[in-house]
Amino acid sequence: MSMTAKHKHKEGELEFKLLLAFVLPVFLVTTILKRLMPWNWGSDKRSILQATRCAAYNSIPFAFM
Repeated sequence: MSMTAKHKHKEGELEFKLLLAFVLPVFLVTTILKRLMPWNWGSDKRSILQATRCAAYNSIPFAFM
């Protein structure tokens, strides 16, 4: 891998981590609010943090398209 390819990979990784840092709190709030709704009680067996992380990792790639 050339130096420019490594640099672009690191740059994309940095952008991903920054975007993740901004998006995680938003998804945390939405996950908590979703869990508080009576019709969602017991429907998701994952922890709140695991569900938040899953939602963020599933939606962030769309920002890079």
